[in-house]
Amino acid sequence: MTYPTTPGSKGGGASKDAGKKIAGRAKMLRASIENLMLSGYRMTADEIADRLRETPFAIHPRCTELVKSGVLVKTKDRRPNASGMAAHLLRHKDRETEVALPAVEPGLKPSKSATRGVSRIKRAPAVHADQNVLFG
Repeated sequence: MTYPTTPGSKGGGASKDAGKKIAGRAKMLRASIENLMLSGYRMTADEIADRLRETPFAIHPRCTELVKSGVLVKTKDRRPNASGMAAHLLRHKDRETEVALPAVEPGLKPSKSATRGVSRIKRAPAVHADQNVLFG
């Protein structure tokens, strides 16, 4: 398999090794993004990362892969992202009608079951017992 179905690199070396290492996680992230966007939302890659509680560094390449494979479509509409630059809103190829986003519940994170088309949500476990006291 090649890009965009697997993480790509322009050359060999470290970037190629990194692509191999993240291949499984990339597949899960692409499935989570597709599952989210099937609802009819119009979002930037930063907004998708925020909604999935992932870093933009993990989500941006996956969105690019999904656009190149035709699963996501860039709309003409743009919205400012975290850097202040205008970013294209993305939509799922099968969803022409826009749906408003529901409010995010704090402290919840999508489970990995999104790869099976199930969108369960579970609480993210605390790393340390006093984590909630320190960070709310």
